[in-house]
Amino acid sequence: MINELTKPEIQELIENQNWTGLRESVEDWRTPEIADLLVDMEKTYRILFFRALPKTQMSEVFSHLEPEYQNNLLIELTDEEIQHLLANLAPDDRTTLLSEIPGQITQRLLNLLNPQDLREATKLLGYPEESVGRLMTPDYVAVRPGWTIRESLAHIRKIGKMSETINVIYVTDTSWKLLDALDLKLFILTEPDRTVQDIMDDVFISISAFQDREETVQVMQKYDKLVLPVVDSEGVLIGIVTIDDVLDVAEEEATEDFQKMGGVSALDTPYMAASVWTMFKKRSGWLAVLFLGQMLTTTAMENFEAQLESIIVLALFIPLIISSGGNSGSQATSLIIRAMAVSDVFLKDWWVVMRKEALAGLMLGFFLAVIGIFRVLGWQWLGFYDYGSEYVLVALTVSVALVGVVSWGSLVGSMLPFILRRIGFDPATSSAPFVATFVDVTGLLIYFGAASVILSNLL
Repeated sequence: MINELTKPEIQELIENQNWTGLRESVEDWRTPEIADLLVDMEKTYRILFFRALPKTQMSEVFSHLEPEYQNNLLIELTDEEIQHLLANLAPDDRTTLLSEIPGQITQRLLNLLNPQDLREATKLLGYPEESVGRLMTPDYVAVRPGWTIRESLAHIRKIGKMSETINVIYVTDTSWKLLDALDLKLFILTEPDRTVQDIMDDVFISISAFQDREETVQVMQKYDKLVLPVVDSEGVLIGIVTIDDVLDVAEEEATEDFQKMGGVSALDTPYMAASVWTMFKKRSGWLAVLFLGQMLTTTAMENFEAQLESIIVLALFIPLIISSGGNSGSQATSLIIRAMAVSDVFLKDWWVVMRKEALAGLMLGFFLAVIGIFRVLGWQWLGFYDYGSEYVLVALTVSVALVGVVSWGSLVGSMLPFILRRIGFDPATSSAPFVATFVDVTGLLIYFGAASVILSNLL
């Protein structure tokens, strides 16, 4: 029996209580594949399958599961099974688990930890929720500057098995202050009798345990690092954070930003696991705000009712005008939010961005205005629609309004993220729907303001 077995065949092994055959069938599977199969199973099969896994695989598979499935398994497992599971989890995975599960389950798990793991977990949980300290693991390899390369390699062989990674070896003094971070290949390629001091260059990148975890993503991306040392306020090495943890953070942050930009409060669970009530709560608040905002559009149109009655043809172009402004604003806000996320734009750059977007908005507005003029004049001349005797003035009104609305939309969309960040809010909350709603209202004022001037003799 090999790893090509399908889900029904795996379930048949469980039904027949063929645990030996089940273990043999999955022992060569990759951990993510087992986790995916586990999630795809019904709850009863899932628990039995997990319990049947080889002890060496249980912790690895568990760390790949979403919190919802982890919680369900913890409820069903015995204290002895949980104790074994926690003992074999990496410290950073254990911290993530303890910080995401309900409080009563957390207390149960803490009671099952051995004294050393309990001290470790309590220390990591003491850091702020979104900090690097929650992500780091204390399992790393460190050497002293005075050691020879031979002594260092012997130490790496001894300690490396318990380390999260040995790609980078850290150099510390007797107080554990970080002095350097050296690639493992330097130890392999250097003469055994030379000392660590001989290969040190004192050039390294570290990150504070109290820094926001999102900053770790940016630092790793900027310096192309797969692992970063984590230090305290005095530069003492207290752990490391690896790329696998940072990728999870990057995915969570990107997902949260996309949801906020769409006018949805960030979901705390995967979409398929979220209940209808959860979806209602996450979406209703923003939807109500946007609805109230759109009421202002109705109010604005009511104030221009006389103009619409005088020249009814103006109403035909309202969707065109306000959608152009909203689209322009949404483009601008998306570009600026992304630029802020990757540290390409900072608060101090607001004036440069405003000038650039004002110019770009004008160019885009004139571009659409030309299209709008040809649309009105072309339809009139080809006989597709009769815009009245003053169709040239109507075309001019539409074109002028497009220049104003698109320029204004670009300006609002680009500046709103700066305003939100300046007052301490997440720029992603300046979502495309919010910008579009705001520009809709002001776009109507610009449109009818242009009409009042250009078509004054008809209104």
